[in-house]
Amino acid sequence: MAVRSASRTYPTIRSFLEEWGGTLRTGAIVLPADAIDGEPAAEMKVDLVLPLAGRLGPVSGQLIQRLPDGSTVLRVAEWPESVYEAVERLAAEVDDIRRYLLDKGVVGPPVGAADPEVDALRRRVRELESRPATVIQAAPRQGDTAPVNVVHDEDGNVVVERGLVVPDVRHLPPALSGQVGDRSLRDAMMELALERVTGLLTVERPDGSMRWGFWQKGGPVAWRTEPIGEDEVLGLLMFRANQLRKEQLEESLNIMETTGVRQGEALIEMGVISFAQLVLLLQKQTEFVYQRVLREREGNWTFHVLEGLPERYISPPLRVPSLLFRALRSHVKDMAAEELATTLRPWLDKYVFLAEGAERVISEMKTNAEEQAFFRILTSTSYRLRELFAVSNLSRSATAGMIWTLADLHLVEFLDAEADSRASERMQRVLADRQRAVTKGTLFESLDLHWICTTEDVEAGWAKLNAEFGPLSLARWGPTHAESVGQLHVSMKKAYDRLVVEAERREYRSSIIEKMKIEQSAEMLAKKGDMSVMKENVRESLDCYQKACELMPNVAEYREGLQRARQFR
Repeated sequence: MAVRSASRTYPTIRSFLEEWGGTLRTGAIVLPADAIDGEPAAEMKVDLVLPLAGRLGPVSGQLIQRLPDGSTVLRVAEWPESVYEAVERLAAEVDDIRRYLLDKGVVGPPVGAADPEVDALRRRVRELESRPATVIQAAPRQGDTAPVNVVHDEDGNVVVERGLVVPDVRHLPPALSGQVGDRSLRDAMMELALERVTGLLTVERPDGSMRWGFWQKGGPVAWRTEPIGEDEVLGLLMFRANQLRKEQLEESLNIMETTGVRQGEALIEMGVISFAQLVLLLQKQTEFVYQRVLREREGNWTFHVLEGLPERYISPPLRVPSLLFRALRSHVKDMAAEELATTLRPWLDKYVFLAEGAERVISEMKTNAEEQAFFRILTSTSYRLRELFAVSNLSRSATAGMIWTLADLHLVEFLDAEADSRASERMQRVLADRQRAVTKGTLFESLDLHWICTTEDVEAGWAKLNAEFGPLSLARWGPTHAESVGQLHVSMKKAYDRLVVEAERREYRSSIIEKMKIEQSAEMLAKKGDMSVMKENVRESLDCYQKACELMPNVAEYREGLQRARQFR
C-alpha cells in the first residue's frame, strides 16, 4: 500500500490550540488542498509544524473523506506523546505571556471585573467555598455511592464538606520543616520529587491563616486554604482569564448551592468544559497556588509523609523539578559572569555526576534538544568540571549556567574521584545505549547524527566517537569492556565510511527518508537561511543553506542562497 506524506502548518499558536480544542484532540485532522501534492493515499504520514514547538511527527493517518473545497480529512488512531507534550508547552507559553502582560499592565483583567455584580459574585464564591458543609439530598439509598467526606445531620440528610479533606497529622512528627521565604522549602520540594513522596505540606502564616498542599508521588495535586482566597478558586481564575462569562460563573454557583458539587463538576454539568479540560484547568490552578507559595516570605512550613491521601485527585502531580529548572535557567542568564565563575570555581577540578535519582527526574522534565544533548555528554564519560567546558555542546557561559542550575537543584554532585562500582555501572550503561543505537538505529544514529547532516558533520561526529570508543580509549575502558568497545568501533567505522562519501550518504538517506520529506525539509532550511541572512546571523544562514544543498544539491535557488550567505563572512 502506497503511503504519502504531507505537512499541516499552523501560522500561529492560537490557530493550533483552537483546532486542538476542536477536531484534533478527537483524532481528526483536516489538511488544506495545498498540503498534498496530488491525490491523497489511503494511508498518510503527516508532520505538524507548530510555532515554537517546530516539526512534530510523522503521524500516521487514515483517509476518511475528501471535502468539496479540496481539503482532506484523516483519522489519527493515537497521537504520540510528543504532540501532547507540545500542547502543554504551548499552553504554558501562552499562559506565561498572559501573566507577563498582566504584570506589566499592558492588558487588564476581564471587562467589568470591578463592577458591583462581579463583587457580589466574589462574595458568593468566598461564602460558598468557606461554608463548612452543605445539605445536598436525603440519606442515600442502599447501594448508592456516598460522597467522600459525609456526615448526617439530625434530620438524616447527607451533609458534604465542600473543601478538600485535610488529614489529622497533629500526632505525627514532621519529616521536614523550615521557614517560609528561605530556600528550605524549595530544597524540600526537590527532595520530595526525587524520592516520589506522598504526603501533606502545611504552611502556617503569621496571621494564623493556613494552607495545605496535597503531595502525590513527588508533586502537588491540590491545595486548600483557610480562610479561602477567592482569587484562587477555579471559577474566578477562569473568569479572570476570559474563559468564563459572568453569567456562567453565576450559574455554576447556583448549581453548587443546590446540589453540593464542586465547581468543576458544575461547569461540566453546564457543558462549559469537558472532563479533559477540567483536568488541565485543575493542574493550572495547582500551579498558580504553587507559584504563590514559593513567593511567600513569612511563616513556617512542615511536611508529613503519608501512605496515602484521603481522597483521589483527578489532576496529575505537578512536575516541580521542571518548573524550578525553567525558573533557574531564566534567572542564571541575568547573573553577572564573575558571580557565576566565583560560584563554580571550587568545583573546577572535581568530577561532575548526576545525583542519585536525578536521571529519572531529568527524563521527566521538559528539556529541549540542546539540553538533552548536554545531559548525554554529562552521563557518557567522567569529566572534571573544567574538562566539561571543553566537550560541552553548549557555549562556555551556557554550560556554566546549566551546571549552576543543576547544582542549585541538587541534581548533580561533585566528587574528587569516581568509585569503581559507579564507574563500572556507568560504562555498562553507556555501552548499552551505544549498542542500541548501532544495532537498532540508522547509520546516522550510529554516529549520533541527524539524517540532515553534511560531510563536515559526519567528520565531527566520527572524531568524537573515535576518541571515545577507538583503540586509544581501550585503556580507559579496561579489559572487561575491551571486546564490546572493539566491536562497536568496527560497526561505527563502517557507518562512517559510507556516510562520509557524499553520493553514498545521499543514496542511503533516500532509502530511509521519503522524497517529499527531504524536499520539504530543504525548503524550510532555505527559508530559515533567508531569515538568518536578514538578521545578519552568518553562521546560522551558512548552516541552513549548506544543509538545504546537502538535501537537494541540484536546486539552483539553494546554491545561490549559499553563495549569498558566504558573501557575508
